[in-house]
Amino acid sequence: MGTILILVAYCVFAAFWLRFFAHVLVWWRAAQRLRGPADSRATLRACALTALDAVLLFRVLNANPALWIGEWAFHASFLLVVLRHLRFFLDPVPLWVWWLQTPGLVGGYILPFALAYILGIRLLTKHEKYAAPANMFLVTLVLLISSLGLVMHIWFKPNLVDVKLFALGILSLHPAAAPASLLFVLHVALALVLVPFLPT
Repeated sequence: MGTILILVAYCVFAAFWLRFFAHVLVWWRAAQRLRGPADSRATLRACALTALDAVLLFRVLNANPALWIGEWAFHASFLLVVLRHLRFFLDPVPLWVWWLQTPGLVGGYILPFALAYILGIRLLTKHEKYAAPANMFLVTLVLLISSLGLVMHIWFKPNLVDVKLFALGILSLHPAAAPASLLFVLHVALALVLVPFLPT
């Protein structure tokens, strides 16, 4: 099972980067077509507003304040969980990653509840944009991944040394055996399903 997981991981990462560079190429071509005399202050203002919108999710707040609470909790906790997981992929682990272990753990507890809240709001909202099948798929997928992670953290802990050896083995192209944990294999398999959707 571990060998299949490793092969799928390499295929998924290749698909992710191909899709990412395809998006970059589309954006670059669009930028070339739009090139022309531009006011640098207006461009800077547009970049600042875009960055603020990405961090604070203003568009979601304006469209649906109830959904915004869940979306912001989800994005913040998801970021903390991802940063916490860096300890498995870095050797040696930087000090700042160790500092983020407790906030990442708190984020891990918040994440499934934020996703369940988002799912509830989206199901109750009649707006097609919020209940689109693609959105529902991604929310459900991340909910499953985060719930499995929480179950493993609380009750069925895999051997963390084996987890780190497995993760580092994939990154260094020297694959190691997957930990003997069905939940871990399922957690990683679902995460690999999620990875190709990240550029969207």
